[in-house]
Amino acid sequence: MPFLIDGHNLIGAMPDLRLEDPDDEARLVERLQRLAMRTGRRITVIFDRGAPGNISSWPSRGGVTVRFAPSGMTADEILIRQIQAERNPRGLIVVSSDRRVQEAARRRSAKAWSAPEFLAYMQRQLGARSSIQVIEEEKPEGVDAGELKYWMELFRGKDPERG
Repeated sequence: MPFLIDGHNLIGAMPDLRLEDPDDEARLVERLQRLAMRTGRRITVIFDRGAPGNISSWPSRGGVTVRFAPSGMTADEILIRQIQAERNPRGLIVVSSDRRVQEAARRRSAKAWSAPEFLAYMQRQLGARSSIQVIEEEKPEGVDAGELKYWMELFRGKDPERG
């Protein structure tokens, strides 16, 4: 079953990616390519707003097709159009936490997964751990876990003194 994914919706559910990061799309696509290679499933990911240089897609690689919504459209609109145009909607898994997109998928008998549901699937398939666990294992010598947590919260925009 191929996946049709709302890219920014998925990034928003990932603890170690940020929508403000200029490389967030590329980092997600790398992970999706690993997933596609491991599972053999085709993946199409659609992002809001165009890519740098105003292109509407990146070259397909590693089983992943990347598209960007053109000016004046949203990724949700593209997802809904693609669901409606799908020849075999029962063989499709749509990943979005947007209710309109999920309803469009269900109307065509496609499966609808929320971004957190897909993230859990992705972690099971890739054996991924949370970013904090990975960072704690790779921390330099002399940095204790409490200090690491303090700095991680500070960099994430939280006040570590208030919790």
